[in-house]
Amino acid sequence: MKTRERILLCTLALFNEHGEPNVTTLDIANELDISPGNLYYHFRGKEALLEALLDAFIDNTQSLLHLDIDPDELSPEDYWLFLHLLFESIISYHFLFQDLSNLSGRYAFINRAMQQWIAALRKTLLRVLLALREQGHMDCDDDSLERLLDTLCQTFLFWLDYQRITRGDQQDASLGVRQVLGLLLPYLDADTREWMLMLINRYA
Repeated sequence: MKTRERILLCTLALFNEHGEPNVTTLDIANELDISPGNLYYHFRGKEALLEALLDAFIDNTQSLLHLDIDPDELSPEDYWLFLHLLFESIISYHFLFQDLSNLSGRYAFINRAMQQWIAALRKTLLRVLLALREQGHMDCDDDSLERLLDTLCQTFLFWLDYQRITRGDQQDASLGVRQVLGLLLPYLDADTREWMLMLINRYA
């Protein structure tokens, strides 16, 4: 593995474990047993490391938030896979979500990138909800749909922080998936609710 890749993997692990504010470039160099100069050769400071990790997270979720498939063609398995992969990516880069407002306030590039990411998440979720409603699977007026959309986005953004506070280090994508699917249940018709419950029970 190249030194640059080792540095990024080590930085991600340290940020996830201790939180970005509590990790210095010297900590990273010591963990890798390389000189600070060697680290600086590849990444000129912590901000450059943050940018690289943020880019990796965005790339990792790009295909999920820009679905090529028509929402009308999504099956229960597609919903499950979409949600599971998205929560897995959030867990893999959970330092971004542990104190997102603080990170966004300290780093303008994080604020810009995450605003765009949240907008893409919201757009994708809206496409799915509208498809469910247009197919007659969901009974939800425009105001209720907007509130549901906000709740779903908030769950993706803050679920991991809630988990950390209430369950310690338990980071299980299935819990996030069950939460999101459960939020949809009150709005679904009987048949759609049945297969949604099937997906939820799969995680029980």
